[in-house]
Amino acid sequence: MYSSHDFTTQELLALATASLDSSKVQDLKTIDVHEHSSLTDVMVIGTGTSNRHVCAMADRLVEYLAKHDIHGVAVSGSEEGKWVIVDLGVVMVHLMQESERQRYQLENLYEAMAAGVAEA
Repeated sequence: MYSSHDFTTQELLALATASLDSSKVQDLKTIDVHEHSSLTDVMVIGTGTSNRHVCAMADRLVEYLAKHDIHGVAVSGSEEGKWVIVDLGVVMVHLMQESERQRYQLENLYEAMAAGVAEA
């Protein structure tokens, strides 16, 4: 997935948040789940103002990463733009419209996971 230069989780997180900030992401939240998830180390959740904004942020993130020699990033959900996931491996980025973010409340799930709270 990445170039021969191995990026640390913190480096990938910094690149992702820089790109998202420049794309005017709203309510950006990062949650460290590395001790409780086999999927990823950090979940990043951000809100876009419309399906076009959500898709544009995801596209710009992929382009920004490519400029830093990071290729093969998996993107899903860009067809509708309500909820787009950009999977960097150790960093997973969820870009959502406000309605989707309120409906699924991912930060509550991931914050509970990060705190080690077991499912009831």
